[in-house]
Amino acid sequence: MPRYLKTYIYLVTIIGMAILLLVLSGLKIEFLPFVLAIGLIAGLLEKYDVELPNGSIVSGSTTFTFVVMAVYGIPEAVVSEIIISLVSIPLIKSERIKFLYNTSQYIICTVAAGYGYLWLGSIPGTFTWYDVPRLLFAIALYNILNITLISVIISKLNERKYFATWIEMVQDGVLIYLVNSFLSVRLALSYELHDQLQFWIETLFVFAVFLALRYAFALFINLRKTYLRSMESLTQLTENKLSISGGHATRVGRIARKIAEKMKLSQDEIDSIHYAALLHDLGKTYLEEKIFQKRGPLTLEEEREYRKHAEIGADMVKEIAGLAKSSEYIRYHHECWDGTGFPAGISGEHIPLGARIIAAADQYDHIFYKKKSQTDFAALAGTKLDPQVVEIVLGIADLQEEPGKMAMPATIEEKLIENLVISEARKRVYQSQLLDKFGASLIVRYDGEFRNEAGDSIDIPCREQVITLVEKARRQQSGVREILEEAQSGKIYDVYCVPSGDQVSVIFFDVTDILEYEKKQEERVRNLYREVIYSVTQGKLLLVEQKEIELLKTGVYISSHPILTKTDVASCRRQVQEVLESRPLPSKVRYNILLGTSEAVTNVLKHATEGQMSLYMVGDHLRIFVSDNGSGIDLSELPKTTLMAGYSTKHSAGWGFYLLLKVMDRIILSTSSQGTTIMLEINLVDAPEKVATNNITIFKEENVRHA
Repeated sequence: MPRYLKTYIYLVTIIGMAILLLVLSGLKIEFLPFVLAIGLIAGLLEKYDVELPNGSIVSGSTTFTFVVMAVYGIPEAVVSEIIISLVSIPLIKSERIKFLYNTSQYIICTVAAGYGYLWLGSIPGTFTWYDVPRLLFAIALYNILNITLISVIISKLNERKYFATWIEMVQDGVLIYLVNSFLSVRLALSYELHDQLQFWIETLFVFAVFLALRYAFALFINLRKTYLRSMESLTQLTENKLSISGGHATRVGRIARKIAEKMKLSQDEIDSIHYAALLHDLGKTYLEEKIFQKRGPLTLEEEREYRKHAEIGADMVKEIAGLAKSSEYIRYHHECWDGTGFPAGISGEHIPLGARIIAAADQYDHIFYKKKSQTDFAALAGTKLDPQVVEIVLGIADLQEEPGKMAMPATIEEKLIENLVISEARKRVYQSQLLDKFGASLIVRYDGEFRNEAGDSIDIPCREQVITLVEKARRQQSGVREILEEAQSGKIYDVYCVPSGDQVSVIFFDVTDILEYEKKQEERVRNLYREVIYSVTQGKLLLVEQKEIELLKTGVYISSHPILTKTDVASCRRQVQEVLESRPLPSKVRYNILLGTSEAVTNVLKHATEGQMSLYMVGDHLRIFVSDNGSGIDLSELPKTTLMAGYSTKHSAGWGFYLLLKVMDRIILSTSSQGTTIMLEINLVDAPEKVATNNITIFKEENVRHA
């Protein structure tokens, strides 16, 4: 804590204690039992305050301070405030400064309000309707002075400007002022020195009402938190399915809510934006997973499919009662301020405000988790994002909190219920024959040790890796999934870690046999496609494994060139052209070879992030190897991709494999999830006739199998 802030706290405390000593001399002992009773009730209200849905806190304790001030006087009101502090703030060592500071500033505010009340002409003990405006003034003076004193600390701790903090607290305090004013006036009017029955009945009624409100609002808030956690769980399932960074939707929801709160939107609007932000990616569950797993840029067809998710998600959410407004925000959250977004291409303030807020929260999370700076985020103002919203985001100091710190803490009751539910569920899981057949070979819980159903400590596969996952799940308080391979046995496990407080349940699915079966099935399909493609192209196109295509890199190595940007297309063409210049080739053949080279290299830039071209001469045959680090060609798409003209290319990319088959003697292709390698071969001696007439080329490499 800064030195000047400590000095401020000590100064307020000293002034408060000095005022206390001055006013206590006027305390009337005969009124003390009443003041003690009122202070005790008010202290309980302060201790068990009411949290409203918008986050404001209402206790009602100061209501009784003003009543005491009106019917007895300033010294008695000060004593009442001290009793409230004693009841509500525990006198432990770590809380002493807090107790002294709060008590002192309450005393300062109470005395100032009291003298304001007296200055206007009121006399304690004779409260009538004529004194109502004077008491309202005193209450307002108390609240303004209290906010003025407390804003000094809050503005510093939150690293915000003092005046902005003061204005915000005044706005939040309006409701509290109205509640305190109404109750204070009502209780003060009901007080009679010689007949206090009516006053105590109304006092107990106010106390009961506050407790009932506290219970009702707590139920409502807990229900809303449960609703939010259900939505967050749904989004986590979506993220796991689509390989989206874990917790993205939850973080976007929290950021969007903070933006909406900062903009002082209504509570319903804030909730609608929060719900929409949590579910903004829901429509992606209806799209093919390969679109989200692809490492390179999307094709035009894939881009069209991807753009459907906003409308699909909006239509899904629209069916949920009470989320019609959230549905609208989801539909337009990919619209851009400059009109270049989708699905409608609207711009500026034509985009719903909620959608603009979600767009900003979404971009902020993407940028922050890519370790970029706020400058990158600010650069989006006026193009992708609403400049006003960007300015608000950059002004919120605590947006870069860790996801774990941003999580809404569950109450003790919620944790107990959660543990009971999970315990019952765990029993059913242990007894499930279906899970056993599916391959749930091991289900354990971790509380510092891995234990089975009986509570015995046991050994588990991939122990160190699982401990890392368990700690991550416990830290984030969200499920974690990972595929792990045990080095000794070679077994592969699909591992799920599900946190429940300090304990984490871990489920191991042995997927070794399933993956082996899928591998064999894929191999059968691949061989079938290999034979069909080889037969249809009359031997010009052969599908092989990566290790087989590496065996073809023989003969004389000429050169290599990385493929990273569009300028590399021309560089690769020049390297091939240098080889062709030493050969007496017709211009049409030379053009075809360079065109094929451009097509292969361009495909790298379209479907991956980087690649490489290598050139070899084997006798009179030029071999051009082009490889990339993309997601590969999906097995089911191979026949269309390799045999249909223009199937897998964008508008700028011509004819793909169809063109290559026309201009090359033979093509060798290897593709997998790790990337694609293609070898283009042409005989430079017999090139004229080859290009025009040759349709069949026989593989002579013994190590490369063909159909």
